[in-house]
Amino acid sequence: MRNRSIGALLLLGAVIPFTSCGVSPSLTSIQLVPDTFTALLGTCGTTQVQAHFTAIGSYTRPNHAPVVRDITNEVTWKSFDTQLLVIDNTGLFTVTSCANPGSTFNADVLVSASAPGFHGIIIGYGHVIEQEPPAPKTTVVKSLSISRLSTASSAINGVSKFIAVGKTEDGMLVPLNGSTVWTSSNPQAVRVDAGTGVARAMTAGKSIVTATYTGKDGSTAVGTVEFGSLAQN
Repeated sequence: MRNRSIGALLLLGAVIPFTSCGVSPSLTSIQLVPDTFTALLGTCGTTQVQAHFTAIGSYTRPNHAPVVRDITNEVTWKSFDTQLLVIDNTGLFTVTSCANPGSTFNADVLVSASAPGFHGIIIGYGHVIEQEPPAPKTTVVKSLSISRLSTASSAINGVSKFIAVGKTEDGMLVPLNGSTVWTSSNPQAVRVDAGTGVARAMTAGKSIVTATYTGKDGSTAVGTVEFGSLAQN
C-alpha cells in the first residue's frame, strides 16, 4: 500500500507540469502606450489634436513567463470627460475643447481601456493633458492676413467683403484692436468701402485692394489682395 501511494505521488508530480502548460494564459494587466499625451489647444472653430493610444495586454499562467500582445482593438475605451475629449473603439482620441484668449485653462483627462481577465475586469489608465497655447511674444501687429467672404449671389453681382486679421512677428493671429482703412488701386474698376472692406466691381479691370491698419500704439501694418471685376471673375 505504501509503495502504491509513493508511486501515485510520483505519477502526480510528473503530470503537474504538463497540466499547467495546458492552461490558457489569462489577462492580468493592461498598459497604455504612451501613458500620457500633452495636447496644445487650437483656436475655437479649428480641428483639435487627435492621436492614438495603444493597449498592451499582459497574459500569465503558472510556471511560465508573461506573454504580452497588442489588444487595442479588443478593449473597451472610455473618456472620463467627454466634454473635453472623446475616444473611439480603436483608441483614437480627439480633443474637443479649444483655446480662449487670455485663459489659463489646463486639464488632465483620464482615459481607460478595459477587458475581462483573470481577476475580473482588468483596467489600464492613461492621461491627456490639455493646455492653452503660450501667449505670443508680442502683440504688436506686423502684417495683415486678408480673407474674402463671398456668396454665390455676391460673386454674380461682382461684390465681395474682405476681412483683415492681424499677424504678429512670431506668426500668431490676433484680433485687430485699432482702425482699418480699405483702399483700391483702381477705383474706376473696383470701388471699396473704406470702413467695411466691401468691394464692388464697376467696370472691366482689376484692382489691388489694400487694408491699412493703425494700432492704438500708433504702429501700422498693411495687407493686400487682388480683386477682379465682374467681367474678369
